[in-house]
Amino acid sequence: MSMQKGVSRCSCLCLFGLAAAFAPRIATAAPTVWAIDDGEKIKQDATSLPFKSGRANPVWSPGQPIRLFALKNETVAFQVVVEADAAPLDGVTIDLASLDAPGGQSIANAAGATDPTSFVGRPIERFVEHYFSIARASGGTNPAEALGWSAGSGPAAGKWTGLVPDALIPVEVAPAWDPYPMHIDAQRNAVVWIDVTVPKTQAPGTYRGTVVVKAGSSALASLPIELQVIDATLPDRPVRTMLFYDRSELDRRTAAGDAVEKHLWQLYHRHRLVPMHNGKTAPDAERRLRALDGSIYTKELGYEGPAEGMGDGVLALGAYGDYGAPDATKLASVEQVANFLASKNVLKTTDVFVYAIDESCSSPYGKAWKDLLAGSTDANVKSVRVGWTCSEDPTTQPVDIPILLDNFDPAKTKAARAMGKEVWVYNGVRPRDGAFMTDTEAVGLRVNGWLSAMNDIGRWFYWETTFWYDDNRGGHGAYDPFATAETFHNASGDYAMGDGVLVYPGKQVDVFTEHSLGMNGVVASIRLKNWRRGIEDAGYLQLARSANAAKANAIAAALLPRVMSAAAAGTQPSWSDSGKPFFDARKALLDLIPVGANGGPGAGAPGATPDPGAPGAPGAGPAASDSGCGCRSGCGRASVPAGAGVSLLVFVGLLFRRRAK
Repeated sequence: MSMQKGVSRCSCLCLFGLAAAFAPRIATAAPTVWAIDDGEKIKQDATSLPFKSGRANPVWSPGQPIRLFALKNETVAFQVVVEADAAPLDGVTIDLASLDAPGGQSIANAAGATDPTSFVGRPIERFVEHYFSIARASGGTNPAEALGWSAGSGPAAGKWTGLVPDALIPVEVAPAWDPYPMHIDAQRNAVVWIDVTVPKTQAPGTYRGTVVVKAGSSALASLPIELQVIDATLPDRPVRTMLFYDRSELDRRTAAGDAVEKHLWQLYHRHRLVPMHNGKTAPDAERRLRALDGSIYTKELGYEGPAEGMGDGVLALGAYGDYGAPDATKLASVEQVANFLASKNVLKTTDVFVYAIDESCSSPYGKAWKDLLAGSTDANVKSVRVGWTCSEDPTTQPVDIPILLDNFDPAKTKAARAMGKEVWVYNGVRPRDGAFMTDTEAVGLRVNGWLSAMNDIGRWFYWETTFWYDDNRGGHGAYDPFATAETFHNASGDYAMGDGVLVYPGKQVDVFTEHSLGMNGVVASIRLKNWRRGIEDAGYLQLARSANAAKANAIAAALLPRVMSAAAAGTQPSWSDSGKPFFDARKALLDLIPVGANGGPGAGAPGATPDPGAPGAPGAGPAASDSGCGCRSGCGRASVPAGAGVSLLVFVGLLFRRRAK
């Protein structure tokens, strides 16, 4: 090169540098891909989170594999986040073909297993996280208080408003309005949730694979993944739950009620949850028989996963007081149901109870139903109990199954059990337990799984899961759950985000047809999957207790130090709103679980006895209690800590503002 040419090139470069110094800056960052576990909700515009640099991220950091662990018979989940830079992205895909171990062992979907309503041959499931806009936090006439928290106990203002994910749309049915392959606007996130279900028969070892992320034909990232399958087996059903759904809502919204109901049952079962089966007559019970005897949870009928062949174990008679006042005709119906269940050998393995009335502790129906059933000459009726929702002291209630909002007290529960009662819990109110709303932390419902095992709660009941019509008294009517965050309103002025909705309709044919997935099933939520994670963690706790109950209980108490009756209204929850402490606690429990441990059916299986390692379980010795008052009035001041009576009045005041239609 001549000197003249060299000088000319230098001059050009200098001039270019000067021009660049004064020109507008052009973003040069590339799209970012990172991973996180299932304990966080990633808002669509949250592009400066610490997790993508590995901070507070329990499963991934840059340059490292995604590292997971799971017992056999467990589902482990993680999220892959793609963050667009200044340019939008199209055709984004996130694939995990298989996880493979030495010796030819693998975890992979069967060829052609692409139907999201079938669970057979689908250990790896992928979901597009669907975002909607939450304009305001749940609240009411007092905006600081909501059905999911007492005043002063809600999330920080603005933390869960904006573009928040909840519905998890299977990639196989992702629609044009939330497509897969995905479109990502500039400076926005898109997230794929991945479930990996480890069969009971899976060989232990380290399984490796690669999460491949592309935008069209262009590679964005390849994230190595390692799953350590532990030589121990998670219990099929560590705890008991009961989730109400309304069959009429399935019929109206999807026009495919039978198929959608079957999928809902199997989806809940796969997540170790149980639908509330409800009826008033023997034909009603017969229609639910396949769920009660477990025959619908078989490979032949499209189910594969935990608790194959296990029945759901619960049948409510006249949910929400639908029977009304007890009389001889209704007793005859109860007798017919009991005799039918006995003839099918499921009466002794099913919690059959008359739901006397809802949230009316002063009603005479509880005692009247008890007396009516006691007077029956039918031996099978002795297996039918009476329950209701009432949060007064369970030892003073006239029913067999008091169902408390959230003032569960271990000492009072133990006393009630000594009287032959069973104590259940329903819904959730911060800071005592996790709220069911969408405008709160991801781990909220995970908390409730832990609490069920920590306190040996008889059953956790959620009042509604398919509340797609907001037809409560004071409700606003039918809405599109994919577009509308506010799901619940009442005549008292309360409004709630996500309340009553844990699953979304796979089809919408009566209204909002523009947002139909064309799927004869329901779509899970991030909240539902976090409840599953908490229930699976409860299984870890039970296995760890079998080896060292004191250490296992100490790990749980450190994670959730002030809960249920020990938590005061107006305070913040005692648990972290991040997933990492829960991950760390699970890992600490894992260190206690013996090699080869097998949880079997689990403490929540039909006919199972309480976990003897739980502090409040029968025979476990005295349980810690703050003597919190469980009644609305007349509490003895000598046994109530300062402020506890006021605190409980706040919680009980929430009881009467959320009712079924």
